[in-house]
Amino acid sequence: MNALGSARTQSPGPEGPPMSVARAARAPAGRAAPRRSSFAGGGLVPLGAALYVLAAVQFVACIACTAYRYGPPAYDPARVTISDLQALSCGAFQGAPVCSPLHALANLSVAVLGLSMVVGSLALRPALPGGRRRDVALGLLVVAGLGAFANAFTPEDVTLTGDTVTALVAFLGANFGMIQLGRAMATEPRWRGYGTFARVLGAVGVAAVILDGLGLGTAIGEGAIEWLIVAPVLVWIPALGVRVILGRRDGGGSVRCS
Repeated sequence: MNALGSARTQSPGPEGPPMSVARAARAPAGRAAPRRSSFAGGGLVPLGAALYVLAAVQFVACIACTAYRYGPPAYDPARVTISDLQALSCGAFQGAPVCSPLHALANLSVAVLGLSMVVGSLALRPALPGGRRRDVALGLLVVAGLGAFANAFTPEDVTLTGDTVTALVAFLGANFGMIQLGRAMATEPRWRGYGTFARVLGAVGVAAVILDGLGLGTAIGEGAIEWLIVAPVLVWIPALGVRVILGRRDGGGSVRCS
């Protein structure tokens, strides 16, 4: 059957030249066949990259504004936690004064961070290497984003348990997701260096969670240990977004992330 079909294609019929010859004649001279882009099937990749950058930038900016207006007493990054900035009312909480006039801004920022992580992680999937390991990592990052989003609606002075659980889901999901994605990137030479970067940052975040859970974080302050947990994520996700956005494009539109 294949040989017969090939013979029919090569032989001119009574109605004109073979189909393949006719198509070649209609093709514009000098135009190369289109090359498949590495973004094929991933048209939302640029959106995902932009959301990763936005997630971190808006969070840092909003938390900085909230911290500026915090108090009395004045904001102390070693003592005051992010949860304190999200607290709805002013007064004593667990033996310490808490007052955050811009708590609504802080909670909105946490919600935007969570949603951006969820949508961004799903959108970036086609641009990242690693197969199944990558999918597990992105799943963890999606769970982390959902935890952060839920945390925006569970202030510590309303439900301490809810605040603790949702924060833990966000902290562990994000940092373990970074470690897992770093392992996935190790399979691709062009991503290997960035994968090491992700694993180191994730390990720092997980270690900080463990220290906090053991009560050892009080040595540097509850606020400081919490920032040590969050900072790796706030460094890593915009770095990944920028890497994808600024990835060099060759003539066919594929992204080089070397």
